[in-house]
Amino acid sequence: MNPHPRLDELRRHPAIDVTGAVADTRTYIQHAGVYVIPMRVGGGTRFKALEAMACAAPVVSTTLGVEGIDVRNEQEMLLADTPDAFANAVLRLLADAAGSRALRAQLGAQGRRFVEKHYDWELIIPKLERVLLTATA
Repeated sequence: MNPHPRLDELRRHPAIDVTGAVADTRTYIQHAGVYVIPMRVGGGTRFKALEAMACAAPVVSTTLGVEGIDVRNEQEMLLADTPDAFANAVLRLLADAAGSRALRAQLGAQGRRFVEKHYDWELIIPKLERVLLTATA
């Protein structure tokens, strides 16, 4: 929501938009050359990863960034846990964005199919209802 001042230098780069809070993230995600999830510590939900995959965005994440989501490296997204590997994966997708776009399209499509298959509301709501009914019984 409020980008750290360390990111101010990035604002000067013509290919980078540092936006802060926006009303609807989908347009930004769908037009991104790569969606990065550089999470190295922390917890919580992984909704951002699911949101990016639902938008068919090409994603690079650490394994912690998608912990609990059974994605496969080189299938639904690129996974990298060291700074060098992460940077190389991002650069690989950016180079693809300037070239054939085949890898970006493949990862985006497979990520979207993954979300539809495992996280569609039609699948999740009945499970949630069963949990709620069991908890209140």
